Amino acid sequence: MKHTLLILAISASLFAEGITYFKVQKVKSSDVLNIREKSDYESKKISTIPFNAQCVKSYGCGKDIDLVVMMDMQEEEVAAFLSQAKEEWCYVEQAGTLGWVNNYYLAPSTKECK
Repeated sequence: MKHTLLILAISASLFAEGITYFKVQKVKSSDVLNIREKSDYESKKISTIPFNAQCVKSYGCGKDIDLVVMMDMQEEEVAAFLSQAKEEWCYVEQAGTLGWVNNYYLAPSTKECK
């Protein structure tokens, strides 16, 4: 039992270190970046991200989904994610909202994010 818990703790810490955060770029100070329901410009806007946001959490871009996120999904949800995934879009979380953002407006964050 102790070995299993140790392996789980080490695995969890490795996954936690792999979390990617983005900052918003190329958005005017008078504008916001839209989070969309699907990976399409015509999809419903579900939230926005400020032009100067520094710690936008990434759950994957294109077909590269974060393993921790995928482990929490049902098989149908993974299939739905992969069917939506497009190379130029990232699945992100901002202020508790999960959705799609075009990666043109994202760059790796240089800020310490948690």
